[in-house]
Amino acid sequence: MIKIKVSEIFTSFQGEGPYIGTPATFLRLYGCNLNCPWCDTDISTYEILSVDEVFEILMTQMEFNNIRILVITGGEPTLQMEELKRLIKEIPDEIKIQIETNGSIFEYVPEIDYVISPKEDKETVFKNYYKYDNVFFKFVICSQEDIDEVIYLKDKYNYDKTIWLQGEFSKDGEMADLIRENFPHLENVKLSVQTHKYLNQR
Repeated sequence: MIKIKVSEIFTSFQGEGPYIGTPATFLRLYGCNLNCPWCDTDISTYEILSVDEVFEILMTQMEFNNIRILVITGGEPTLQMEELKRLIKEIPDEIKIQIETNGSIFEYVPEIDYVISPKEDKETVFKNYYKYDNVFFKFVICSQEDIDEVIYLKDKYNYDKTIWLQGEFSKDGEMADLIRENFPHLENVKLSVQTHKYLNQR
C-alpha cells in the first residue's frame, strides 16, 4: 500500500502567488531537500497515511467548504512525487491542483499547475520549466542581486509571462521598495505579498 508523509491538511485562503485570495485546501507534505535560512514552515511532525486516507480527508474538507482548488505544498512535495501521482489520479477533474515547489527535482505532470520558487541553481530550474504554460515562477527577493538575477533570466530566455516577486518576510517593506525602484528594468512582474500572515491565517 502506497503511503504519504503528511504534515497537515487544512483549508484557508491562498495567501500568495497567482491564486492569491482564493479559498483552497492545502496538503502539506513532510520533508525538504533544502535548508533556506528564512523558511518559516514547521514540518517537524508528520503522519504516514495511505493514498486512500489522504484522498478521503481532502474530499471531506473540500466538499464541506465548497473548495475547488487543492494546493500541494511542503517542505518539498516532489520528494514524494511518485506517491502524489497516484493521489492526483483520484482527484476529480473539476478540482484545480497547484503544486508549490523549489523546482530542484525535475518532475512535470501536465494536469497540474506549478508554482516554482527557485532557491538554488536558479537558472537550471528556470531553464527546465520556463517553456510550460502551466508553470508560474515566484522568486523570493532578499537583495538587489536577486532582482538582477530575475532580470537576467527574463532577458536571456525571452520570458514574457508574469513573474511573481516576493520580499523575504522579515524585511517585506524594504524589499517592496527595492522592487519598485527596479520597475524601469522589470516587465510583467507582480508583487506577491504573504497576505495570510498579515491576516493571521495559516
